[in-house]
Amino acid sequence: MLTLKEYQQRTLDTLKQYFSVCSNLKDPDTAFYSLTKSPYSPVKELPGLPYVCLRIPTGGGKTLVAAHTVGLATNDFLQVDHSLVLWLTPSNAIREQTISALRDKNHPYRQALGTALKSVTIFDIQEALFMQPSVCEGSTVIIVATMQAFRVEDTDGRKVYEPSSILKNHFLNIPSNLLPYLETLSDNTPVPSLVNVFRLRNPIIIVDEAHNARTDLSFETLARFRPSCIIEFTATPATKNKPSNVLHAISAAELNAEEMIKLPIRLESREDWKELLSDALAVRRDLEKTALQEQNLTGEYIRPVMLLQAQPKRQNQETLTVDVVKACLIEDHKIPEEQIAIATGDTKELADVDISRPDCQIRFVITVSALREGWDCPFAYVLCSVAELRASTAVEQILGRIMRLPKAKRKKQLKLNQAYAFSASKNFVDAAKALEDALVENGFQRHEAQSFVTTVQYEFEEEPVVFMGSTSMKMSEKPALKELPKEVVGKVLFDEKKSVITFQGEMKESDKQALVKCFNTPEAKANVEKIYKASRGITVTPPLSPAERGEKFSVPVLTIKQGDLFEFFEETHFLDFPWKLATYDPALTEKDFASARSEGDVGTIDIDKEGAIKINYLNQIQTQLSFTGLDFAWSAETLILWLDKHIPHPDVIQPDAIGFLNGVLDHLLKTRNLQLENLVRDKYRLKAAIQEKIQQYRLAARTQAYQQLLLPKSPSPIEVRPEVCFSFKPDEYPYNTVFRGAYNFKKHFYPKVGDLNADGEEFECAVFLDTLPEIKFWVRNLERRQQHSFWLQTSSDKFYPDFVCALEDGRLLVVEYKGADRWSNDDSQEKRIIGQLWEDRSNGQCLFVMPKGKDLQAIKSKIAGGK
Repeated sequence: MLTLKEYQQRTLDTLKQYFSVCSNLKDPDTAFYSLTKSPYSPVKELPGLPYVCLRIPTGGGKTLVAAHTVGLATNDFLQVDHSLVLWLTPSNAIREQTISALRDKNHPYRQALGTALKSVTIFDIQEALFMQPSVCEGSTVIIVATMQAFRVEDTDGRKVYEPSSILKNHFLNIPSNLLPYLETLSDNTPVPSLVNVFRLRNPIIIVDEAHNARTDLSFETLARFRPSCIIEFTATPATKNKPSNVLHAISAAELNAEEMIKLPIRLESREDWKELLSDALAVRRDLEKTALQEQNLTGEYIRPVMLLQAQPKRQNQETLTVDVVKACLIEDHKIPEEQIAIATGDTKELADVDISRPDCQIRFVITVSALREGWDCPFAYVLCSVAELRASTAVEQILGRIMRLPKAKRKKQLKLNQAYAFSASKNFVDAAKALEDALVENGFQRHEAQSFVTTVQYEFEEEPVVFMGSTSMKMSEKPALKELPKEVVGKVLFDEKKSVITFQGEMKESDKQALVKCFNTPEAKANVEKIYKASRGITVTPPLSPAERGEKFSVPVLTIKQGDLFEFFEETHFLDFPWKLATYDPALTEKDFASARSEGDVGTIDIDKEGAIKINYLNQIQTQLSFTGLDFAWSAETLILWLDKHIPHPDVIQPDAIGFLNGVLDHLLKTRNLQLENLVRDKYRLKAAIQEKIQQYRLAARTQAYQQLLLPKSPSPIEVRPEVCFSFKPDEYPYNTVFRGAYNFKKHFYPKVGDLNADGEEFECAVFLDTLPEIKFWVRNLERRQQHSFWLQTSSDKFYPDFVCALEDGRLLVVEYKGADRWSNDDSQEKRIIGQLWEDRSNGQCLFVMPKGKDLQAIKSKIAGGK
């Protein structure tokens, strides 16, 4: 099975946490705010429904995350063994691809479903119209469709709402208290329609590319299904009208650090499309040679493919159509026709073609916009648009096709880690802006997009060039030089062909002010400022960060000797210590497991003034599902075996686990006099209570083993050795959000500061560190980035200190900021103990400090006192 990337696992962890808080609070609004500190935007058609969005940029594997979400929502939120899922795709092409992948037992999507679900059945809408109850009661059923398939005005859409004798069995012997949730006939019996099956079983709804499904009509349609929850997956959530509730967002830096995408994108712009195509072909040829070198080094086969975006046909207007571009390739560049494929609405030469096969000859794909849906090929490296890049050309969707890195693994040859874009444009600034806009449409933040586009322009430098007393620079527009005063005009030359301006001599402030008035765009005005500074010998470009200068930043870690080697000290070293669950008390108290569901778990139904049924969603949903397909014919032994299977216990042998579970049930049934059938109905709640009890015992045992290892006289003592270090990678810093405050940090190791608010006590601590003369450079240490951050192992998890600093005298300083209200709690105490141990065993090379609240002078004292 495909291993999840760290950012994908963090996304699922956040969703799991949201489901847990939702279940506890019975309020999706409050649960959302408690995790995000952002207001929840309810949908009036779906009051009380958990409706959240997971924002994953193009190339981030959102469909894989969506597949894992199904099991998470089924087991953790609905707390049932199987569920009904409605998986909505933005187009028929993607619907067909999704169905094919979910049905293929060797595909990562299907394997992701299998991690949490015993049995899975995949249907399209037509097959769902013949679905029998036994299928729903024996497996998780996933129905893959488009939103358009449910439009009443569509012939197929109407079938979803129409009665069907085939579906009658779904409504046999259903409890009367479920009838208010269903559409009924005049005799008060349920309408045997597919939509009523949805209403009966409260489907989990997965929405792929959610921004296509946030209209009033879509919300009304979704409401008719009475879903249990809706999870959107998109690169570009709605932010204005009916904004999405973004529960978790992934940054481009996270994707780049996990080797998912090609970055940067190298942009070249020329006005003449044939010259541009020649340049693009030369780059693709060079990439193919580079790919052969990569194959010789690593064995990986890559055949770089170029996507060519032609213009559509227009009446009474000559355009660069697919046929024109293909003819140019064949006639002017002698490209064999078998290497060219056309992919348009009318011509689909890529259908059923596996372009990644070594025996495939295709190197060029010509399209207009057909590639924007349903096609993906990591071999696509070059995008050449013979039209100007504009939003209307759908370049943002096609751009996503050249961004995925083959096999999600960085290549030895650096050229193969980048993407290449060519635009026929009269104005380079417009082309670059369009490419940045396209990246934003692929889910990247604006500041990320700007930094990920690198430019190639012939006879042009991005910064002013000073030569023989003159300063020259390429400009994005033609200046109105006739506006210049006489005393200035003689100092300025402008080459219209090259669009290069030259200023002779040192520019005065008055010269600058006069020249600025000759330009209209902010970019050109900014370039005048650059010329002014360059002509006066003032540095134009900002200084490089330590990482960009090639500085090394390595921090010694806690180690433990295993054989002849010293390893990073982490949890596997004390998880192996034996402990016996059978020696612990199996009794669950009333506090551990309440005898009955709280009153809040019982649904309430009311009628509003229009006579419509109002349902308190989360208070009712699990109760309804517990009656659907409920089987009371379980014995205590059956329940014990079910619990054993569903509670992970890799560190407990099965006989011990069965014995403990038998003790739990014996106490519940005989001492607390609970009913077996109620325990079966509440088996997921019971499972959670037992799992929590076992985890408490496990942590107690781990803590004891952990503390034994920390002792100086331990058989395998914990050491700090200078040769065993964690090193910050100079080009990988996977922050989730970038610092957007006004303060200009001068000593941060990376050019950007990640995951730091623009105000508050942690920000104040960062500013304090940045101004200390004893600090050479520092880094904002990212939470839960095991491969990219410094951490210390505690008895329960990994501790990621807030800041890691390199001192001018060669020592290392680690700072964990803690508010005064949290400084004394158990978590902070354990962190101080392990931090102090790291310092004590470093022979004076490492310092650890946890200032109490705003006592930042403790940092200076630590640096001075540690000498």
